[in-house]
Amino acid sequence: MLKGRLHILLFAAVSITVMMISYLSFQYLYDSAAEKLWASKMESGARESREIGRLLEQQLQSGLPQEKVIHNLQQSIENTDTQGEFICMYDKNGIELCHPNPGLIGQKITSGNSILASGSGSIPFNDAIAQQKSLGGTRTFPAAENRHSEIVNIYPVKGSDWIVAAHANIEVLKAELSGLYSQFVVCFLITALIIIGSCLLLIRQIYGRYEKAVSSEISKLNEKVNTLGSLNDQLARLQQENATIKLYQDKEISRKRIITYLKDELIHLDISEIAFFFLDGAAVNIVTHTNKKYTTALSLDELMKQLDDEQFYRANRQFIISLNCIKTIYIYGKNQLKIVVSPEPDEAILISKNKVSEFKKWLDR
Repeated sequence: MLKGRLHILLFAAVSITVMMISYLSFQYLYDSAAEKLWASKMESGARESREIGRLLEQQLQSGLPQEKVIHNLQQSIENTDTQGEFICMYDKNGIELCHPNPGLIGQKITSGNSILASGSGSIPFNDAIAQQKSLGGTRTFPAAENRHSEIVNIYPVKGSDWIVAAHANIEVLKAELSGLYSQFVVCFLITALIIIGSCLLLIRQIYGRYEKAVSSEISKLNEKVNTLGSLNDQLARLQQENATIKLYQDKEISRKRIITYLKDELIHLDISEIAFFFLDGAAVNIVTHTNKKYTTALSLDELMKQLDDEQFYRANRQFIISLNCIKTIYIYGKNQLKIVVSPEPDEAILISKNKVSEFKKWLDR
């Protein structure tokens, strides 16, 4: 029963893990492909409008009349499909000069016709045409127009007031992305199922061998448990006795006082008078509860070996603090502690996050 439940849990864990990883990978690949497709449409539209605009410029420079140039362009684009991508041309006033649908020639783009959103902001499409600047973006129409949004790239034709515009229907682009999405979903599911099946088969084989080895080891270990039981009891008693002896010895060798100098005067300080020790450059200073300051030739490491660790704690590389000088303890930054002591030193006393647990145990003795 337990083994069957373990297999079910293993299957669930592997399935969830693989599905999550596969889904994230699938989503990343799909988003990347969609972004590249969108960028490709923008780039191809900009390139197409630019190339046709330059072709018209060359025709004008060769001396062809404007009417002839417009006629040639109209003939080349007339009756082409406008559902996907198409080319048209306006003058600076927004009047259609060329369009795949001849019925639209002569119509004017009004101020409320549509909005062109680009990296530099959003402006009415007729204003974008009037500026006669190369520009690309998304053209959106009012809801009443019942028209799909477009990717539009416009290019001004030098030597004229014409604007060549390359249009790409966003709904068609979304349909392409939908087909791409379906392909990704199918690949995602097939890949996930293959990985899950392979992992479960491999784990089951490994687990079978491991189970045999474990059973053999358990039988051997059971024979040793009874013997080790009595040894553990004896060892625990010895450790307890050693700990008691060590505690007694540590307390015996703990410092009771420190000798220091104040000018030419030899002073002995009781340990109970000391609030904290701090390192200032290369010198170790002593600060008493009455805020008197002295120096000592001992290092902080040497002091910690000789002080009673129930009364003093090495807060950091600069400070050893007495339990009796602690006023307040604040949570500081990310998992650090700030110790407020009396008298207050010039520098803040911080307990790093790596020592917080040890400090709490010291306080809770």
